[in-house]
Amino acid sequence: MTKKEAKQYFDWFVLQIPTRIDTLIAHYVETLGGGKEELDLSQESLVNLWKWFIQRIEMVPKTKEELEEDVDAAPDWLKEEVANNTLKFSEFTSSLIIDVGIYFGSVFLNEMRTLEWGIIHKPKNHVDINRPVITGFKKMELNPISVVNNSSLAIVEKNSNENQLFELYNIWKEYL
Repeated sequence: MTKKEAKQYFDWFVLQIPTRIDTLIAHYVETLGGGKEELDLSQESLVNLWKWFIQRIEMVPKTKEELEEDVDAAPDWLKEEVANNTLKFSEFTSSLIIDVGIYFGSVFLNEMRTLEWGIIHKPKNHVDINRPVITGFKKMELNPISVVNNSSLAIVEKNSNENQLFELYNIWKEYL
């Protein structure tokens, strides 16, 4: 994306946050995760949300075309490992990851008024270039959607726990 396109996307993204949180909470309540009051944007609410969410992670097989594309894009030394990675998150799980990530980021903004959504334009090789992030941390920005995505992968690989999102919140608090 160009800088202008990234700014347009960012503005749209920020406008969608209340709707995405409302949708997430409604789904949480509808699927017997608990009551609406349990997701109050407090750091403690991350425990209930994560316990509910990890039960809904679904993996589906990659198509032959997706797998070939992934292998072609990988460096030679990584091609074998990429070829063995035949699963991906379902579309529904991917959507939930985004919503849980938005919620995770919103908890930070709710709890610490010095933080805000922002966008990084430089350096060009930054991993989160032109993506919505939480700014206001010392020397770094938080991409909450990436954190939730990586934590979801850890759950799938059995390298995580039911309190992971809450624990990550407390780790990131140390960078204020």
